[in-house]
Amino acid sequence: MQALHRAAETAINARSEVREAYANYRSAWDIARHHRDEIVPLRQQIAEENVLRYNGMLIGVFELLADARVQIASVRGAIAALRDFWLAQADLEMALIGKPSLAIASAAAEPAPAAEAGGGH
Repeated sequence: MQALHRAAETAINARSEVREAYANYRSAWDIARHHRDEIVPLRQQIAEENVLRYNGMLIGVFELLADARVQIASVRGAIAALRDFWLAQADLEMALIGKPSLAIASAAAEPAPAAEAGGGH
């Protein structure tokens, strides 16, 4: 009975971990998509308008540079959001696959016999 309860607890914990990983994945995807589809294009359009205002001598070079800094910050934010999405995707895949056991990990770490011989050169 104890083994049955441990197995049920493990299944419940696994489902919970997958649900949490999927929620993180989904929110990271929404944020990355928002940056890609809305924030970066909007900042690009604002930058183009400010170049036109600069060419018309309505703003100075310092305002144009300040806007360029803001545009760079928005691109950095989009890159960070994409990185967070990739990390969340890796976490979700790890939750779906499960954690490898030590026996499998140690077998994969051992070199192949042909590689040890160094033959074939």
